[in-house]
Amino acid sequence: MTYKNFLINNFRDYIPLFSNRVFFNFFNISGFIKNILIYGGYLPALWGPSLNITTLLIFNLPLDFRIIFISFLLPLIAYNYDYYKDLEKDAETNPERANFLNKKRSQQLNILYIALMVVLLIWVFKLALMVFVMVLMVLSLLYNSVLKGFTKKIAAFKNLYLAFMWGSWGTFLIVLSQISLFDISLIYLFLYICTKVMANTMFFDIKDIESDKKAGLKTMPVILGKNGTLVFLKGLNLFTLFILVSGVLFKFLHPLSLSLAIFNGYTLFYLKIGYGNIGILSSKSYIADLEAIFYPCTLWIIKSFMVG
Repeated sequence: MTYKNFLINNFRDYIPLFSNRVFFNFFNISGFIKNILIYGGYLPALWGPSLNITTLLIFNLPLDFRIIFISFLLPLIAYNYDYYKDLEKDAETNPERANFLNKKRSQQLNILYIALMVVLLIWVFKLALMVFVMVLMVLSLLYNSVLKGFTKKIAAFKNLYLAFMWGSWGTFLIVLSQISLFDISLIYLFLYICTKVMANTMFFDIKDIESDKKAGLKTMPVILGKNGTLVFLKGLNLFTLFILVSGVLFKFLHPLSLSLAIFNGYTLFYLKIGYGNIGILSSKSYIADLEAIFYPCTLWIIKSFMVG
């Protein structure tokens, strides 16, 4: 009997068990990765580096991976804290996320994220950038514990606040790290990002209409209703296209910026989900978070063709 036959005969019974165990472990790991991407805040936090890389590509600036990582940690810390504060509410409106997360895990993750942020800021060591990042981080953490009350008094305060925060993360972070530009071109891009974020956050608020209404929060879906909000978002989608086109026509934005118009179609695609029931919207709303992640890839591909 050859050594090969000996192995086959003696371990034949263990091969199915080993295969099943590998498959089971792979299934568990892939499930965990999917959950932490969606429910752990990683997927929406990817908007940070995506928007920063988009800004770099449009203005043809060099890439600094430290800044990109900072732009990822900033929203990740905010989202993780927000999920931690809303765990009880999520038990009703987003049970999948509430079941995956717990307070102990959220606290441990935020300590890790903040520690990484401090290390990166010391590494970069630019005073203006450090102050800017710390101010934005404090403002993002204050929203859930202090500033959320303004949403009961000011219509769409939440959406406007988050739009400003994301616009700042996506554009001004680059300015302070590179100190190479601050003109109307940047303002155009800032406005584009703000309107895109407003559309995204209003879309996500649709699934929380009932709970937000009970809490007295004046979000756009509470004010306009589901269908009214979706019509408003279609108008906002056209406004983002106007920003791009006018920016290029007046030569405030590089023609490459028009490539982002592709995502006006993508926005219309995910808005269709909003017409379904709340259960479908809760399970598929993450599709809206994928949008900005595709920005840099699209710009890089089109820019390569333009150069070629």
